[in-house]
Amino acid sequence: MRARARVWLASLAIAAPWPWVSSSAAAPAAPAGAEATDDRAGFERLQGLTTVIVNHVNDAMGTEHLPVASGGGVEPGMLVTITPTFVQIFDRTIAALEQGKPVDPTIAAECASGCPAVLYDGFGRGWLEAAVESTSFAVEIPARVLLAAHGDVPAATLLAVAYAAAETRPVRPPQLALLVNNTRGSLRALELFLVPPRGLVLRQGSAALALTIRVSPGLYQVSSADSRTIASQQVKGLGPLRALARELKKRHPSKETVILVPDGATTVRELVDVAAAVQESFPRLVLSVGQELAAP
Repeated sequence: MRARARVWLASLAIAAPWPWVSSSAAAPAAPAGAEATDDRAGFERLQGLTTVIVNHVNDAMGTEHLPVASGGGVEPGMLVTITPTFVQIFDRTIAALEQGKPVDPTIAAECASGCPAVLYDGFGRGWLEAAVESTSFAVEIPARVLLAAHGDVPAATLLAVAYAAAETRPVRPPQLALLVNNTRGSLRALELFLVPPRGLVLRQGSAALALTIRVSPGLYQVSSADSRTIASQQVKGLGPLRALARELKKRHPSKETVILVPDGATTVRELVDVAAAVQESFPRLVLSVGQELAAP
C-alpha cells in the first residue's frame, strides 16, 4: 500500500465516532437528487476501503490466516498488520518479530502497560505522521485502529500492539477493531476495549460484575473482582465455557462486559475462539495484560 493509499484511508475517517463529540454547525442543504448519488458514492468508497485492506492483508499473510468470529462492518482507521515476522502500520514495518514475538523485547519506560519500546516508538512516529498528514490534507487523525493479526501470533503480542497504539495516540485512545473472517468468509471487525494500563479500582456501589476469564489453551479460569458475586472456577473446553457464560447471563442479565486475560501460550486464534464462545452472552470484549481490577 503506497503513501497515497495511507492518506486516502485516513481521509475516510473524517467523522469522529466519539459519542460525546458533537457539532453545532448546520450542514448545507443537498440539491434535489443528490442524496442518492451521495449514498452511492459513500458505498463505493467503503467498498474500496475493504478491497484495499483485503489486498494488503493477502500480500502480507493471506486473509485465510485471520481468526474467525462474528463482527460488525469494517470502518476507516489506521491499518496495523501483525504477522509472525513483522508489525506494520499501513505499509511501513515498525517491528521485526520472530515466531510472533518482538525480536527486541526491551520495555519502553514510558509505556505504562509494559509494551516493547520498538512498538511504543513505532506508534509514536505513526501518530506523528498521521498528525502531519491531517494538517496537509485537511483530514482528522484516525480515531480507530484496525488490527489484522495472524491467528498463530501470540495473543500477548496483539495486546502489546494494542496498548502501544492506545498509549501513544494524542488526546485520547483510539477505538480498536480486530479484523476477522465470519463463517461465510467475509471480512468483519470485532470491537475490542482495553483495561486501563495501570489497572482499575471499581467505584463504590457500581455493582460491576467484572467477569474475568484467564485464558490458557483449552483451559479457562473464570472469576469476578468480587468473589462473593462469582466463585472462581476452572473450565475445560469451549463448549462448557459457552454454557457457563449463558448461565451467568441468566443470573446477571444486565451485564455485558467480559475481561479476557490471555497467558503467554495463548494465540490470537485461541483468544478469539474464547471471545466468540462468550460473545452472545457478553458482547463487550475487554482485553487485559493482567492489570489489577479491584472492588472497593
